[in-house]
Amino acid sequence: MNRMREWLTRVAAELGLDPAVVLDHEEDLLAMVSVVAHGQSRPGAPLSAFLAGVAVGRGAAASEVAARVAELAEAP
Repeated sequence: MNRMREWLTRVAAELGLDPAVVLDHEEDLLAMVSVVAHGQSRPGAPLSAFLAGVAVGRGAAASEVAARVAELAEAP
């Protein structure tokens, strides 16, 4: 986990973002990606994370977006 956090901090800095943007929501986002990857679509997991990021960038709450995407992934 430390290696992941170091990587995300480096990427955030390179993109001019505060690393807290992702690190503050680490648990919710990892859970969301896991549900998608083990449910609907393994290769769709990173792209679902991208869509969640776009939604958050447009003003949605990260925890709410992660919960909704996970909910969709668990649906039949």
